[in-house]
Amino acid sequence: MVPSSSILSLLGVAIAVGQVMAQTQYACPADAGKTVVENNKKYELKCGQGIRGMPFEEEPSASIGACAQRCAAVPTCLHGTFIEKSKKCALKTTGELFDNAGLSTWYFVENVQTPPSSGGGGSGAGAGGNTQQPIGGGGSGTGSGGAGAGGNAQQPIGGGGGNAQEEDPANQASYDCPADQGKRYVTNGITYELKCNTGHSQGAYKEEPCPTLKECAARCARDPQCFSADWHVGQQQCAFKKAPAVLTPWQPGHAWWPTQCPKPRLAQANKTPQVATNLTCPQNDGKIFEGSDGTWFYLQCCADADGAVILDYKVVNSHKDCSEQCVQNKQCKSFMYVPGPAPTGGQANCRLYTNGNFSTTSLEGVHYAYVTDPPTTEAQLSDAKRCSAECPYADGQLYVSPTGENYLMSCKKRHGTTYLKIDRRPSFEACMSSCAAMPACQSADYEPRTKKCFYGSNTKNPLIAAEAFISAHSLGCSGACAGCKKTCDLGDAMAADQATCSSDHGKLLGAGGEDFRLYCEYCFRSSSVWNAPSATNLAECAKECAADTRCHGANWIPSQGCRFHPATDGNGNKPTFGQESLCHAVVPLDRSLADAENLSPHA
Repeated sequence: MVPSSSILSLLGVAIAVGQVMAQTQYACPADAGKTVVENNKKYELKCGQGIRGMPFEEEPSASIGACAQRCAAVPTCLHGTFIEKSKKCALKTTGELFDNAGLSTWYFVENVQTPPSSGGGGSGAGAGGNTQQPIGGGGSGTGSGGAGAGGNAQQPIGGGGGNAQEEDPANQASYDCPADQGKRYVTNGITYELKCNTGHSQGAYKEEPCPTLKECAARCARDPQCFSADWHVGQQQCAFKKAPAVLTPWQPGHAWWPTQCPKPRLAQANKTPQVATNLTCPQNDGKIFEGSDGTWFYLQCCADADGAVILDYKVVNSHKDCSEQCVQNKQCKSFMYVPGPAPTGGQANCRLYTNGNFSTTSLEGVHYAYVTDPPTTEAQLSDAKRCSAECPYADGQLYVSPTGENYLMSCKKRHGTTYLKIDRRPSFEACMSSCAAMPACQSADYEPRTKKCFYGSNTKNPLIAAEAFISAHSLGCSGACAGCKKTCDLGDAMAADQATCSSDHGKLLGAGGEDFRLYCEYCFRSSSVWNAPSATNLAECAKECAADTRCHGANWIPSQGCRFHPATDGNGNKPTFGQESLCHAVVPLDRSLADAENLSPHA
């Protein structure tokens, strides 16, 4: 016989499940604002809204409701967006809401318990509902932030766990609110930002006494499960939270929130950047690092391309792996990486671009890097003297023989390969001239002590270190390569590397955190149009469109600038679309004009 208390517990579970599953079909806009609990995660349906940023998974979905179930089943998912047009569910780790009539988003509210726990002490929402009680009760409010996949799982260059230093020299000795609101604390390779009078809307998996606000963050950083933490001022307790997490106003204490974004953000590239030893963000924002083939990249944390043609998508295990994908593709000049575990749904977390420049596009949850100039050091003065054939002054110098043959001279080295013959010459210069007179001779090793000249057929640099020798090898005859047989670039330098219509028609373009399709010599026409005067080129036009949610398509006309078009004009009519030689169009892929080819042609 089952004890009555167990029966009541089972009944409570059945009632809770019945409440969760009471509605299985959802439609927009009729069900806007409704909530659902799936897998102990509570979501609110946001109709006509999407989440900015690149999804880590985008798969077919049977319905709006199925999208909530998919997000709840993936531990790294924070928000799920159902795309009406493609019938797909896009999972996001973080991001801000934006308006789009074709999207419906399940917005994460909080973690809940099913059945709900009884009230009293402890961290998390009480039995009665969503009242926020991070440590010991009290406080309520709406969520004001979010975080999901990856959390602190930023992978460094070597593929390990980042900078494991316990403390950062820039840390304060202590932290207090409200004086230190927004200040940062770096410990164990993780950067936390202090949120005063703020807590979490979900419960804690662990609480313990903690003497100071600073120590609470340090303990969270040492716990692999801990994403963020609350510290209760009166009780001096630290509550540890797992991802996904959402912040909410909370008067009894303060929260430590992890961030990978720089503060302040650089407005332009460092002119003398430091060399990064790993790719941990935000510590290495504005630094440079080297790829396996010697290519150098400039790292920008929490950023994406201003406007660059998308070359390819990749699934990778780390930030370093993403950079190596760019290294291996010789067309790649920049890349964007979504930190966290490699996605399992086939959605890429690494995007390669054919253009690369410093970006002003801020986008939390992704990191950007572009090919940059290699670092330099102070030049060392050479001992070489022009026209000398004696060491050390001859090292690295050219000698032109009487027959017109050029020889590169190397001090303290010899070739050591099989000799054509050996004789004695009064000087190294005479040795080289004698070699030049012999058609078979391509190299000469000379020993000043014995005045021996060793004639050879080696056309490469000498590899044997020998302080007593000086050597030379032939580079061919003077004038042999004269004349411009291939390309002589005597014209103006190339323009800055950016997306253009010379070769990028029909390609995807990444700009301002959005994906666009580029249509060269095509144009939108509508009765409702407005200008973006700050855009000075095609890429900037796309970026400005991404930032304006009213823009569903944009025209770049070199002589007139950037012009935006809405989904419909004041009469409900969509723009027309057609070929025009002096106009180029860009179309956001997640807005209503994405299928521009299916619009009505110009009259």
